[in-house]
Amino acid sequence: MSKHSRSQILINSQSGEVRVALLEDEVVQEIHIERTNDLSIVGNIYRAVVTRVMPGLQAAFVDFGSERNGFLHIDDVFANAIAQPNQQTNASNNIKDIRYLLREGQQISVQVLKEPVAEKGARLSTKLALASTYAVYKPNGSGHKISHRINAKDERARLENGLAEILDTSPMRQKNCAGSYILRSAANNIDLSLLAADVHFLQRLWLGVEAKRAIGNRPSCLHQELPVEQRLIRDLPVGELTQIIADDKRVLDKLKKFCDDIKIDIPNGLNYYSESQPLFGKYGIDLEVEKALQGRIELDNGGYLIIDQTEAMATVDVNTGSNVGRHDPEKTVYQTNLCSVTEIAHQIRLRNLSGIIVIDFIDMQNTHHREHVLDSLKSAMKGDRTDVFISKFTELGLVQIRRKRTYQSLRQLLHADCSNCHGYGSVKSVDTVVFEIWRELKRVVDMYNCTTLSVRASSEVIEGILASKDTFMKTFNEIFKCKVVITDEPLFTREPVSYTHLSCRRIE
Repeated sequence: MSKHSRSQILINSQSGEVRVALLEDEVVQEIHIERTNDLSIVGNIYRAVVTRVMPGLQAAFVDFGSERNGFLHIDDVFANAIAQPNQQTNASNNIKDIRYLLREGQQISVQVLKEPVAEKGARLSTKLALASTYAVYKPNGSGHKISHRINAKDERARLENGLAEILDTSPMRQKNCAGSYILRSAANNIDLSLLAADVHFLQRLWLGVEAKRAIGNRPSCLHQELPVEQRLIRDLPVGELTQIIADDKRVLDKLKKFCDDIKIDIPNGLNYYSESQPLFGKYGIDLEVEKALQGRIELDNGGYLIIDQTEAMATVDVNTGSNVGRHDPEKTVYQTNLCSVTEIAHQIRLRNLSGIIVIDFIDMQNTHHREHVLDSLKSAMKGDRTDVFISKFTELGLVQIRRKRTYQSLRQLLHADCSNCHGYGSVKSVDTVVFEIWRELKRVVDMYNCTTLSVRASSEVIEGILASKDTFMKTFNEIFKCKVVITDEPLFTREPVSYTHLSCRRIE
C-alpha cells in the first residue's frame, strides 16, 4: 500500500450476515464475509484436550470444542508452556519429538491459526498472542521486539525505553502478566500514553483468559477474536483509514464506541447509508465479487487471465487474447505480461488466494523484460496485508508465490461443490454417457439374457441416444436381440453418481 492510499470501509449488514469491503483509492481490494452460523474462529483461544499424538507426523490432534479436531504441529508447540509430568527433565533435550511434549488426555491452551478447509481441521498453536492497535502480547514469549518497518533509530530507542517504563510502572506487573510485546508499525511516533493504554488493555485481556482457564476442564472458548469489521479497523495502518460507511445503525454505533475505545481518528467520519439503492450495488462491489468468482478475467489491452483454484494450489495463466500485435511479437508478449501484473495482484488479494500460487506468464526471451515484469509484480503486491513471498522465474518460466493461508478464500466462502460434477468443474459429455449406457446394457444382457430393457435418463442424454449415427435401439436389437425402451426424465441430471438413474431393469 502506498503512503498516500486513502482507505474506506463499507459495511453491508443483514440478518445472519455481515459483508465488509475495504477500498483503497476507491478500488475494492478486500472482501470479508461473516455469517452467524459460520463465524471465523481464527485468533480465538481455547481450553483443549490432546486426543491423539502422532510421532510419524510430529503432530497431534486436539479437541478444542469444535465439530472437527484441530491439528497441532510440533513447530507450533511452545515447549516451556507444556506441563509434562515425569518428563520435564527431558523436555529441553527432546523438543524435536512430539512425544516428549504432548500426551493423550493432556489439557492445553491453544489458539487457532488457520480456518478449517475442506477435510482439514483448524491449524492450532500453543504460542498464544493477543493483538491490539499498537502492540501484540505473547504471554509465553521472551524479549520485546519492534516492527522492522520502524526504521529510525531514535524512534526505536524511544519506543523501547517507553515500553520498559510502562511495564515497570504497570499496576498489573505482579499479576502473572510476564511475557513479551511486539510493537506494531502503527506505534511509530505515537504518544506513549496511547501505548500505555494498549499495554494495560492487553494485560487485562490476558488476566481474563487466565481466569476462565482456571474454571472447569472441558474444551471451551477462553477468548474470542474481534468481529471482522473491528478487526479490520484495528489492523489497518494508523492514518490510512479515512471513512467508514455502514447501512446498519446498530453496527455503526458499536463501531463508534470501538473507535473511541482504541482512540482511532477517522477524518471523514463514520456515516450511515440510508439510500434505497443497496450500498454494495452503488459502489460496484457486487459486480467485483461476481467478477472475482469467474475463471476468466479480461485485461485492458485485449489479453486475459485464466484463474483456477484447487485445494492444493491456485494457478494464473496469462494469455495474449486479441492483443496479437503487428510488428514485434516479443514486445506484444512483454506488454501483455506487464499489463497483467496489477490485475493479478488485485485478484489474489480480492479472492484471498493463499498457499501456493503459480503464475504462468507468456514466455519472454528478453532477460530485461522478465526482470521488469517480476519487479512490477512485487511492487503491485506490496499493498497486500498478508505475508507474501515471490520467487524468481523458474526454468519453466513460472513465478511461484507463497501467500500465508489464514482465512477461507472468497470462493470457499460463497461456493459449494457442484452436486453434479462434485467439484471437478466439468461433467461427462453426452456422447460419453451414451456409450456408458451402451456398455451397461450389454453387461446386463450378457448376465441376465433379457429380451427387453428400460433406460431412464435426462432429456439431453435421450436426445444423444436418438441422434447417434447408428440408431441406438435398432443396432442393439439387431446385435443382442433385445428391445430397449427409453424414458425421458427431465429432473434427472446428465451424469449420475452411479447408474441409479440410468439403471437397466429386466422386463419379461
